[in-house]
Amino acid sequence: RFREELTCDGLIDRVFDEITRQLEQKGLIVKRGTLIDASFMQAAARPPAKPKKGEEGSTRPSADTDARWGRKGNKTVFGYKVHNGVDDAHTLIRRMDFTDASITDTEPADGLISGDEEAAYGDQAYYTHARHARLKQAGIKDRLMHRANKHHPLTPRQKLRNRLISTVRAAVERPFAVFKQRYGMRRLRFFNLATNRTQCMLAGCGYNLQRAAAVLFPRRKPA
Repeated sequence: RFREELTCDGLIDRVFDEITRQLEQKGLIVKRGTLIDASFMQAAARPPAKPKKGEEGSTRPSADTDARWGRKGNKTVFGYKVHNGVDDAHTLIRRMDFTDASITDTEPADGLISGDEEAAYGDQAYYTHARHARLKQAGIKDRLMHRANKHHPLTPRQKLRNRLISTVRAAVERPFAVFKQRYGMRRLRFFNLATNRTQCMLAGCGYNLQRAAAVLFPRRKPA
């Protein structure tokens, strides 16, 4: 019942925003740069099964009707995606979004940028001329990695720029690693987008509180 209450009327978003506000008030969110990225989350339900050879009938549907197939490189996943906008100082999550796996990384990207940071960092999937123009207009430095195409390969300067950006944006993987390795979220628990989104938002709240505690009260190493 508690989880259902959080799902209704966007209450989980208000909880997440309040935690973020308090962390900002304590000076833990520095706003020097925002790292944006997305990660697949496997659905709890099995994917839809195609009929066997010789059998008539349509594809057997999945128990999770909200989940979709997504592909990135050679990786194919049936499920969802969590999108994070992370402050680079202590890797605290400032913005979160949750979609089915078919949504490309770049579609929710503008919502992951808060607008008050000095720079925005992301891989090649996020770079577009329109986004570059919006960042420039907002006074935010564009630190999105450039991508080559058939007619315009990357110059040596662009390759160096991408390597330098990559070393900074690599820290965005920390929340995803905590979600999957420590919170047991390699596979999601529920069978619809709304409830799975609440689970991921709660994980974001828990991660931020743990990171804040680690920064404010660091453990002393034994002599």
